[in-house]
Amino acid sequence: MLGLTAWLGSCQPLPEETAQISGKLYSIKEAFEIVATENDVARTLYTKAIVGAGKKNGLKFHEDWEKDEVEAGPLPALFLRGIAGDIRKKGEVPLGLFLGSDFPIRKSNKFTGKQAELFAEMRVDAEPKFFYDEENKLYTAMFPDFAVAAPCVNCHNDHPETTKTDWKLGDIQGATTWTYPGDSVSFEELQGIIMAYRNGAKATFQSYLDKVPSFTENEIPEIGSTWPAAGYQLPTPEVFVDSVGELASAETLKGILKL
Repeated sequence: MLGLTAWLGSCQPLPEETAQISGKLYSIKEAFEIVATENDVARTLYTKAIVGAGKKNGLKFHEDWEKDEVEAGPLPALFLRGIAGDIRKKGEVPLGLFLGSDFPIRKSNKFTGKQAELFAEMRVDAEPKFFYDEENKLYTAMFPDFAVAAPCVNCHNDHPETTKTDWKLGDIQGATTWTYPGDSVSFEELQGIIMAYRNGAKATFQSYLDKVPSFTENEIPEIGSTWPAAGYQLPTPEVFVDSVGELASAETLKGILKL
């Protein structure tokens, strides 16, 4: 039987018979904070342990990684975009995910309107912002997206289409924006949100690994339980997502139990 603590450290659904907190109700703000923590852990782990360590050992990452002729994996921002796309495509939960900025590389990711106003405030206080989007009828949360590793800084500073070339470690480069149509969720709905995010991360990582066997420029990296820090290697999607679950489990559990 899979208990709550074990589920938090895995990418498996939680059986009904172990969901002692099934009757709890969570505000959408609480739900956003829980899934945002999972996202912070996943993004940081991917940026540092996959992209950062991978580049040191010969792996490549590129903004056009999905093109057949590009032998590379997704950059951190595109890894998040892949997760968002998977959540939207599967449609299992009405959760929206978007990464924007006031200095985006792609013009379509530039904040406008209310989000631009709140992001200007975020640059001052570095605090998350919550509001109701009257136009789209969606509850919305914006969380600061910090430059947590050298690849974040170097990519944005060196990109030919960048509008800002002096990013530094620790800077707020943008904000991760979440949307949801309801003002509260049940435990089962919260579980669905968490699983949709984890499954999106797993699917996006799998899409990268699906390309690896076609690489011809260099030796095909070994795929298993090891990480790029150990050499020219990559973990399986299950190893990656389970690691996210383990690293985020304490904060996720605190949010779920409302400690």
